[in-house]
Amino acid sequence: METKNKKPIRIRLAEKLIKDQQELEHLAVQASLGKLEMEDAVKAAKADLKNSIHELKIEIKEELKEKEEAIIKDLEKIEGQLDEDVAYTKESFLVQKKNIVNAINDAKKSIKNSPQLHRTDELFNAISQKLKLQLALLEKNVSDKKVELTKEYQKSMQAATEKFQMFTSKINEEKEETSKKVDKFKKEVAQSYKHLKKAFKSL
Repeated sequence: METKNKKPIRIRLAEKLIKDQQELEHLAVQASLGKLEMEDAVKAAKADLKNSIHELKIEIKEELKEKEEAIIKDLEKIEGQLDEDVAYTKESFLVQKKNIVNAINDAKKSIKNSPQLHRTDELFNAISQKLKLQLALLEKNVSDKKVELTKEYQKSMQAATEKFQMFTSKINEEKEETSKKVDKFKKEVAQSYKHLKKAFKSL
């Protein structure tokens, strides 16, 4: 169910994906220029996810007809990991990254297995995908690996941009949310993230 005065979830998600891509691209550029401050970047990524988790919990409570405490507890586990102090060494960062990703994967499984949260599943997927890409880039930074914006990166980023813009434009023209359209949208989102992952892998 959609809350009053809110855009349909697919439109909100499409807009978020475009914004997320822009922020990820900015992060990659900063890293390639050697201007990425590790502490600030980690804090910003954590704060962004924590805010998204807070909004998601509200979304879930509105969508659920019956309480599913396990889902809320899994989301709170993520928040607990995000409250940990910023890791300063490579070893502590990798431990923290592993714990956050594990908590995300547990919550993702709970949400995906809930018959009540079909639409929220895609929203959580977008939220978690962004953080995983951020953490992957930060891992390179903390490992002192040189980040270069390769031709493959530029090509994949451009492909992701075109894909995001294409389905956002189509969604804005649609008024109905049929199951067929939702399924097609999920496939397009997955394809777009495939381009983003490919771009970050090539750095």
